[in-house]
Amino acid sequence: MSLSFDRIEKLGEEYADQEVRVDPAVPELARFRGKVGRVVTINQNGRALVVFEGPDCGRYDIELDHLRVVDLPVEVDYPQPESTPENDLSALERARMEKEKAK
Repeated sequence: MSLSFDRIEKLGEEYADQEVRVDPAVPELARFRGKVGRVVTINQNGRALVVFEGPDCGRYDIELDHLRVVDLPVEVDYPQPESTPENDLSALERARMEKEKAK
């Protein structure tokens, strides 16, 4: 299926940041059954990139026909990168710190 750029943009506006669940009838999506995901974006092939709750922080490419938008607000713990003092520094600041340690 080939979608126009305008159609993909419209789908992105409609689905971005929406909470979704997979269609439980689709066998290849069984591992996501019962989990809530968040649509990050719609890619150029018209499929949703979805991040699911829990420790698995991958983005999954899923057909829109297999997703159902969750109507009620759901509190979900999406994976977040760890925040440490070293991670909060810019690359330049980290390089300076390494140089100082080497002295």
